[in-house]
Amino acid sequence: MATAKQLENNIKRKTVKVAKCQKEIKAETSAIAKLKSDLVAAKKKEAEAKAKSKAKAKPKAKAKAKAKK
Repeated sequence: MATAKQLENNIKRKTVKVAKCQKEIKAETSAIAKLKSDLVAAKKKEAEAKAKSKAKAKPKAKAKAKAKK
């Protein structure tokens, strides 16, 4: 069986480890949120560019039939 001192040290180490993991999770969560906002902005920009290109598209010239002689 472990001594009280060993148990205290184990608790301290595991508490520090949990705090470190929580900090990493918080950082990763904020990174995900930033990427999601970037994705929304990029999709909006692409949709606007697509709408502009459709509006500016010129109708295709139709081939004229040649009169037969």
